[in-house]
Amino acid sequence: MIKALRLYVGFTKIAVRTNFAHRSAFWAGFFGQWFNYGTMFATLYIVVSTFNILAGWTADEMIFLYAMNLLSYAVAATFFYNPCTGLAAKIRTGEFDIAMTKPVSPFGHEFYLGFNVGYVSHISLSIGVMVFASMRVGLSFSLLGALIFMGMLLGAILAQASVLIAVSATSFFVVTDNPAFELSFTIKRFTQYPINIYPVFLQILLTCVLPIAFMDFYPASAILRKDNAMLFPAELSFFTPAVGLVLFLLSLRWWNYALSQYQSTGT
Repeated sequence: MIKALRLYVGFTKIAVRTNFAHRSAFWAGFFGQWFNYGTMFATLYIVVSTFNILAGWTADEMIFLYAMNLLSYAVAATFFYNPCTGLAAKIRTGEFDIAMTKPVSPFGHEFYLGFNVGYVSHISLSIGVMVFASMRVGLSFSLLGALIFMGMLLGAILAQASVLIAVSATSFFVVTDNPAFELSFTIKRFTQYPINIYPVFLQILLTCVLPIAFMDFYPASAILRKDNAMLFPAELSFFTPAVGLVLFLLSLRWWNYALSQYQSTGT
C-alpha cells in the first residue's frame, strides 16, 4: 500500500509540473472555469431569489446544493476523469495494450497516470460558495457536524467516481468513442436541483434505480437538516457514505469484468 501511494504521488508530481510548464494556459483555464461556473451560481441564485423558494429550498440552500454537486464531481474527476474519458481512445489506437504489460493492474496503471490538476478551479470555487451559503443560512459545525459533513462528502465523491468508472467500462465493448459519457452527464443534470421538484417516479428512479441523488441531494439535505417534502425518510440521507462505497466497489467490479472481455484492436 505504501509503495503504491508513493508511486501515485510521484506520478502526481509529474502531472502538476507538466501543467505548470505552461502557466499562462493553466491560469487562463482556471479563471475561465471560475467565470463559467460563477455565472451559473449567480444565475441560479437570482432566479430562485426572484421566486423566493423552490420546493422548500431557498436561494442560499440551492447554491449550497449545486456547490455540493460541483465539489463532489470535481474531487472525483481530479482522480478519475482522465483515465476514464481517455480509455476509449487508448483502446481504439491500441495504446491500452501497454497497461496490460505493466507490473500493476490495468486499472491501477490508468489511475496512476490520470491525475488532473485542472479541477482545482472547480474545487476552490465550490468550497467558497459552500462557505458563503453556510454563513447565509446560519449553519454552524460542531465536531459531530464536521464528521457528518466529511462522511457525506466522501459518499458523494465515491458516487461521482463510480459513474465515471462504470461508464468508461463500456469502452471495452465498443471501438468508437464512448457515447455513454454524454448520456451520463445528461442524466446527472437532474441532480442540479432538489429531486423533490420531480414526479414521484423520477424521485424513485434517482434514488433506487440510478441512485445519483446521493451525489448531492441527500448529503446536502443531511448537512442542511432538510427533511421537508422528501419522498423517503430523512434518515436515508445518512446512508450516503455506505451507498457511495457500494456504488464505487460495484463500478470497479464492472470495470474488471469488462476488461476480461477486452480484445485488442491490433493497431
